[in-house]
Amino acid sequence: MPKTKRRADGRYCRQIYIGKDPSGKRKYHTVYASTAKEADRLAAEYRAALGRGLDPSAGPRTVKDLLDALIATKTAQGVGASWLRSLGNHRDHLRPMWSMQADKVRTDDVQAMLNRLAAEGNARAGSAGGPLSHKTLGQIAGTLSAAFALAIPEVVQYNPCDRAVVPAGVPPKRREWLDEERQGWVLNTPHRAQRAAMVMMLAGLRRGEATALTWADVDVDKRTISVTKSWDFAAGRVKGPKTAAGERVVHIPRLLADYLRAERKADPDTLYVVHSARGMRMSDMAWRRLWNSYMCDLNIKYGYHGAVSKHATRGGAIPVVVRTFTPHELRHTFCTILYRSGVDVLTARDQMGHSSVQVTQEIYTHLDAKYKAKKMEALDEYLAVSV
Repeated sequence: MPKTKRRADGRYCRQIYIGKDPSGKRKYHTVYASTAKEADRLAAEYRAALGRGLDPSAGPRTVKDLLDALIATKTAQGVGASWLRSLGNHRDHLRPMWSMQADKVRTDDVQAMLNRLAAEGNARAGSAGGPLSHKTLGQIAGTLSAAFALAIPEVVQYNPCDRAVVPAGVPPKRREWLDEERQGWVLNTPHRAQRAAMVMMLAGLRRGEATALTWADVDVDKRTISVTKSWDFAAGRVKGPKTAAGERVVHIPRLLADYLRAERKADPDTLYVVHSARGMRMSDMAWRRLWNSYMCDLNIKYGYHGAVSKHATRGGAIPVVVRTFTPHELRHTFCTILYRSGVDVLTARDQMGHSSVQVTQEIYTHLDAKYKAKKMEALDEYLAVSV
């Protein structure tokens, strides 16, 4: 029986006989480990892999092969289109490693790649690059680690990502929310997008949740919205909420309940609360057009005070002079309203549908620091006048 040997570099190696090549020469596969026991374990796993049909004569597998195999596996598992899109983005960020032979990749190779992304970013085809945040770097490292984990022990003997350290990266972008002035824009500006904006700002629904929302999910008398589904724009199908906690009953303020009651009376024959001009479910393109029109109208009303027409220039390309906002900023505004209303963090988590209280706590902590600073500024102003 072959013995486990210790190499000059301190690693232990073990050879496994895998047959003969066409010329009759014996062929071996060698595994390496930091201990003799670990080398024996890897050798046993490799023999087991041979028994499951591993073809030792197959050519070397590259990092891209492993990443493609991971995406194929996730596709077969039926994960959401947005998840698959993220995996594809992570794979593209790792392009400099694609051609590397998988079983030759070491921890320092992975570390060098992460350090490069942290310092320089990585431009995808046709898009601008730039340094990445710690969260994004961690997601990229996680994707690479998952790809290597699937290849053990058939292709690689260990995961080179296990000891890699995710760099700090650039500071993450702070979640934005609407100040009182822009909240007033939403409340007081009639537009076909106003209904969507009100639901997201005063009930905290995500865009996909708002897209799938039907009138049957809304109880204006009990002042609740039942969130049980979401719309997957990439896959073009209904799915569950983003997380298990995303399935929830949101208690809405009277302001929103009264608004939706009036909207329902004016729109009695539609299925969806937020719908296209023809009463159909909103597509991604329909959302873009609707939101562009909404931001254009807000820009004219509050930036130019109605002094110009949205068709004043070709294509309505009027310079934007107001601070516009995204649908997700409206959802974050709902969390801000909960905080300022004194709603405790656990109740806010349930209303927002966050996967963990830590997500809500992070928002609350940031808001706490922000509003405490404002209160201290008010104290300075008071003392300046009184003293």
